[in-house]
Amino acid sequence: MESDCPISLILFVLFIGGNCSIEETAVIKLPCLYGSPQHNLLDNQPLPPNTAWVVLGGGQDRKGENLDFEGITFILKDSPVNLTPFLKWGLEDLKCDITPYFTADTQILWPGVTNTDNVVDSWYIYTVKHNGGKFSAATFLTKLSETPEKKEDDKHHVLATFMLSTRTPRVYARLMDNVLLDCAFTVDHRADVSVSWNYRGRGRQEGKILSYNGATKMLQYNWKGVSMQVEELENGYASLLLRNVALKSEGLFICTVSVASLFAEQQIHLQIKERPNVKLNVDSVVTLKEGDERKFVYDASNYYPLDVNMEWLRELPSTELLPSLLNVIYSSHRKNHNGTYSLSCSFLYKASLQDDGVTFTCRVEHESLKKPIRNSVTLIVLPNDDSPVWMLALVVSLILLLLYCVIKYCRDRNTNKRKPY
Repeated sequence: MESDCPISLILFVLFIGGNCSIEETAVIKLPCLYGSPQHNLLDNQPLPPNTAWVVLGGGQDRKGENLDFEGITFILKDSPVNLTPFLKWGLEDLKCDITPYFTADTQILWPGVTNTDNVVDSWYIYTVKHNGGKFSAATFLTKLSETPEKKEDDKHHVLATFMLSTRTPRVYARLMDNVLLDCAFTVDHRADVSVSWNYRGRGRQEGKILSYNGATKMLQYNWKGVSMQVEELENGYASLLLRNVALKSEGLFICTVSVASLFAEQQIHLQIKERPNVKLNVDSVVTLKEGDERKFVYDASNYYPLDVNMEWLRELPSTELLPSLLNVIYSSHRKNHNGTYSLSCSFLYKASLQDDGVTFTCRVEHESLKKPIRNSVTLIVLPNDDSPVWMLALVVSLILLLLYCVIKYCRDRNTNKRKPY
């Protein structure tokens, strides 16, 4: 049976992050780094990682594919542990590593797996992470037995047996949100799994959140306000629900799942982001008389984390000139009872007629915001009744009135003066 999407098209879609379905006939060749367990004989330091390739997909028959690569090649046998769904975002956005998995000489008994003669080099852990934080997956690979005539030093046929993944390696939440930390696993056979969730915060703060024993079916909580659905473990979900998150919940959450002697973990970083509440001390339109003074104050409150940028801009009406920054005074950061912060940004303004129609805009930038918050005030400046122009007009009027009175007085006196005859 052939795929509806040609191999070249599938690989192209993978690279651009498309959603074309990946069927068994699609062969994916993923470049990785292989961490060698050997050390440099001179300084006993680990050797630098080597180039490696992981080949998966294509069903059992890969005869038509060129599997000659420069570096170690791991060819995955078909298994219920399927890695291809995590590759839909594009191969160029993935970081892949393979390292040997050691169990301190403990023999790993796994159904359907025949132990090789070299136990130390039989198991590997294969990690794939998305650079954009869309997922992280760790998969255990075991080397299949090979006949001497087919044995090659740079090609290993391996089987994926157990995978632990998360689609939330980094989670952002607001205070009092309910947050689901994703942790999923796949095992190639029905098995009892044990799960533990641990927390690592600031200042070396650590603690166990819960533990579940797959053999005894016992679940123990050490934190309040958290839950894990035990019935979902049969479907491969060990996700943790956090209720009403607070700032003390911020930190690293570690999901650990064990099967037999295999232990895998996924780390999920929870970060709190609380957007600022903003408030102006004036209305959107302010009317002043020339010479009046007014203090403009912009408050940003209850934001987290601490870093915030606030500024006042002066924008001229009907002009293409860029806004200019105003000289402002900042208050100190104020810490609120819930751990959030507040800050004020202000300036004192003396009204001038040339600022009539000018807009003062305050802008706030914070990492919780997709775009800055902007609030504007339009300024209307009126002439002052006590201005020198009006004073001059009043003085001139008084002088004219005085002249009129003097002239009228003189005329009346001349008219009433008695003649000598």
